[in-house]
Amino acid sequence: MNRKIKYQSLILMVALVFFFFFIFSKQKFPSNGDESIQNNLLVIDQNSVDKIENEINQREFELERKEFEIEEVEYEMAHKEEENEGKDLADDEEKKEYEKIKFELEQKKQQIWEERYEIRVLKKQITKERAALEMKKEVIKDEGKIDIVYSWSGIIRSMSIRNRYNYELQFSLRSVHKYLPWVNKIYILINSNTERPYWLKEDYPSKIRIIDRCALFENPDHCPNYNSFAIYSVAHKIPGLTNKFVLLDDDFFMNNPITPDHFFTTDGLPKIYHKRRRMPVYPEGDFPDEPFPKYKYARWSHVPKPMRRDYIIKFHEKYPTFAEHVQSHRRRYKFLNEEVSMIYYEFFYYKGWIKRLPLKQAKFKQLPRRHPDDIGDEFKKNYKILQSKKILTFNCNDNFSEDKELYQVQRKILWDFYIKLYPETPAYEIPNPDHEKYS
Repeated sequence: MNRKIKYQSLILMVALVFFFFFIFSKQKFPSNGDESIQNNLLVIDQNSVDKIENEINQREFELERKEFEIEEVEYEMAHKEEENEGKDLADDEEKKEYEKIKFELEQKKQQIWEERYEIRVLKKQITKERAALEMKKEVIKDEGKIDIVYSWSGIIRSMSIRNRYNYELQFSLRSVHKYLPWVNKIYILINSNTERPYWLKEDYPSKIRIIDRCALFENPDHCPNYNSFAIYSVAHKIPGLTNKFVLLDDDFFMNNPITPDHFFTTDGLPKIYHKRRRMPVYPEGDFPDEPFPKYKYARWSHVPKPMRRDYIIKFHEKYPTFAEHVQSHRRRYKFLNEEVSMIYYEFFYYKGWIKRLPLKQAKFKQLPRRHPDDIGDEFKKNYKILQSKKILTFNCNDNFSEDKELYQVQRKILWDFYIKLYPETPAYEIPNPDHEKYS
């Protein structure tokens, strides 16, 4: 009988455990993105800022009162000095009183100087806290928004593989337009002396914005700038840029519909599809004396790079002179490892601000980097490969011929390849522009 009661009690306890587990599992526990919690945090932060401001105001008022008292005493002392001028006060009690007042006055002045210093410290603190508060407000305001940032050097009439124009930006934008309709805004960073894309309408109210990147550089001597590392070091300064954004090279393309969670976790962490392996930024013995980051996140760079503006600001607070150093390399970076986005990722990694995932989950395809003279069959094959729903993104490098006539033939094949992938002309494009004029 006792064993039966014990057995029934055990069953009851197990049932109760499962019951409470089921009830609590149905509860909605607040996440990092919960708006009410974020708003409460803002209230706490605002109260902190208000408290410091009130303290500053009270102390400044008290200082003004003390300064007024000092001015009155100084006036009286100056008046006494005039009265006692030429008199012998060696044995006079008034001299002792005068010295006493003068000593107290100097003490008050010292006290005021110390309090003024404390107020300056408080003002710096409130400036920092207010900046952090404004950043939090921006983060909450655009929590669900993601921008895209391109760096573009323009249409350069050159046979240089590094610089020549192969319609990359036009079709990269078409791929974003087709497969990432949720993107908030698209910023294209160009030099002041670079013409806007000839096929892009000027007055059309699209989400595309052309930005003079030279306006983002603090030192005007560093622009025009053709170093993508330097350019991406100022990308976070774009006015109105959302807190979450993606850096894209113009030879990178979307191949299937992609949702925001491919780039960021639900908690807003950037996703990196690669094993971590760190590399030194500078060669041994060539490391700058400044407090610069020593390592970068070693990863193949030709992929979309999800970023967080608030994280980048934290990076530059720790390494305040690093950006200036990189930006000074206008035409070609001194070291290939000065890749700012990968240096950011190493910093994010140590802060616990990224989510690492296996490379295969990126569903990325690198098209062949070496091409035969006759690329027709190759790009027919590439087109068939890209019909797979398993390929979300791909990269197409310019490693075509340096012979001018052969290159023009290859370029026409490349154009037809892009047109087959992205045939629809978006409303922001000028229909049927004169491509030959810019070839």
